[in-house]
Formats: sequence, C-alpha cells, structure tokens
Amino acid sequence: MSAARTGATIGVDLLVSGLRLRAGGMRTGRDLFGALDFRVAAGERWVVIGPNGAGKSSLLAAIAGVFSSAAGEIRIDGRGLAAWRVAELADRRAWSPQFWSDPFPATVRETALLARDRGFGWRANDSADDDADATAVLDRLHLSRLADVDVQSLSGGERQRVAIATALLQGAPLLLLDEPASHLDPAHQRLLLEVLVDHARRGGTVVASLHDLDLAWDLGQHCILLDGRGGAVSGTCASVMTAERLSAVFGVAIESIELRGARRFMIDAGANRDAI
Repeated sequence: MSAARTGATIGVDLLVSGLRLRAGGMRTGRDLFGALDFRVAAGERWVVIGPNGAGKSSLLAAIAGVFSSAAGEIRIDGRGLAAWRVAELADRRAWSPQFWSDPFPATVRETALLARDRGFGWRANDSADDDADATAVLDRLHLSRLADVDVQSLSGGERQRVAIATALLQGAPLLLLDEPASHLDPAHQRLLLEVLVDHARRGGTVVASLHDLDLAWDLGQHCILLDGRGGAVSGTCASVMTAERLSAVFGVAIESIELRGARRFMIDAGANRDAI
C-alpha cells in the first residue's frame, strides 16, 4: 500500500543559506533580496508573504531547483540542489507554480495522475495503487464529481484544486506551493488549510506563498517576509507578522486584533484615507 493512503510521510530538511535572487532567476538584473537564511524541518509549516514583485514565486522556484540563485546555497537533506538527480529530487519535493497550462484536453483524473507517471522514472507503484491514491486525493479536495471532466472546462478555483491534488499525488514530503489559495472560495480555503496542516502533522513540510494575511497566519508557524525593496526577514509568524512591520512593507496602515485566539489583520481605512 502506498504512503499516500497509509498516512506515512518521510520528513525532509531544507536549509537556505545566504540566498540572493534576481528577478526571473537571471544571473543579471534586478535584485529581489539578499542574504536570506532559514531552515525548515520536518513537520513545519512556512508561509511566504510580501508585495507583488518581491520575489515570492522566485524563492519557491529556486528552492524547487527551477530558478538559479545569484549567491548562497539551498540544501535538501544536507545535499546541494546540484547534487540531486532530477528523479531523486522529485521524490523529495513537489512544486506547484502560480500559473499552469492545459494545452490539450485531459480529464481531472488524468491531469492529477501525471504526478504518478512512472515514465519519469521515480515511481514504482502499480496502476491499482495510483488509481486508489488519486481517488482518495480527489475526494479529499472535493473533486470526485469532476474526475472525468476536461480540465480545460474548469473554473479557476476548480483548476487550482487540481493543481494541489497533483502536488499531493507526487508523494513528496516537501510541498512548495505558489499561491495555492488563489481563486478559492472561503470554504475551499479552509479545506486547503486542513489538508496542508494534516500533511505537516504526518511529518511532511509546507512552504506556501500567500496574499491573504489571515490565511497566512492560520497556516504558518513560521514566516518569510519579503519587502519588495531587497529586504527579507524570517522567523516565527508571531515575530514577523506584526502590524507595524506589515504596514511598512505593504505601504498601507494595517491593524491586527486577536479574535478567538487568532491574529486577524485589517486595513485601517481611516488612516489610509487621510494619507491619500
């Protein structure tokens, strides 16, 4: 029986040291941030927040091994990314980018099962395991009724859930999710939160970029805040996601309140109106 159905997850250790990135993963060009250091352990949940263009997507792509870094290093389980064979790395991390392309017709089930394709060389599961895992994951993400529907006909939120299902079906402990809540309605945002918290509870690791500050607080134990001006800070959500720091980074007055044990963030309409 596969790990996806037994609930077993082998943890991963991610170390980012002195990382500097430039826009688009280019060797030259606009600096996004520099000297970023953080370590992610098995079972942890990290969120990446910051204004548009700050480098959130680039950071996740760099960790995935898709973008080059200007300086610094990224290590997974003690090995630099260059030391991993593609098939081995795919077994340790799953990257879900912000945008996707569906150039040809395929059902939801077929699209999600691309993550299990043995043609990539890192899966040895039989088709019965693959089908059972796909059924379980699609059901978990409320996609069962759409299993035989063409992905090209889906709404944005439905297609986003297919992307999440695909990442989960890869079976990797480290999930790198770029804007996984985009297009999701409130109920499915809560479902996403439940799924990712459960993944971490079973020993997996989550690093996700988000724009919704409330959702980021609910998901994250740790936070990476990129300010869009070359600065970056990492730490616990409690220490990083303060009203003062968020107001400075986003350029609007943000207030935080405690509501039923959670921190909620609001735009201070009065203060921002006075500033216009």
